[in-house]
Amino acid sequence: MYAVEFETHIDNGIVHIPARYKELQNSNKAKIIVMVDEIGDKKDELAFDRFLKQSKKVENLAVFSRDELHDR
Repeated sequence: MYAVEFETHIDNGIVHIPARYKELQNSNKAKIIVMVDEIGDKKDELAFDRFLKQSKKVENLAVFSRDELHDR
């Protein structure tokens, strides 16, 4: 695996690869690291953190063990 660094824009969760790296589009595996100055109106807040803040508690939620989930 080798590293390529570039700046690009993200549209609706799609990371656009610059044309000069078009050979990367034929790759079947990649490791992506996203570094941003800020997200939306809140600096240093990750999307997952926002998701957790907006999530709702579900009453009477059934929690299954791993074996129960895979039992057929």
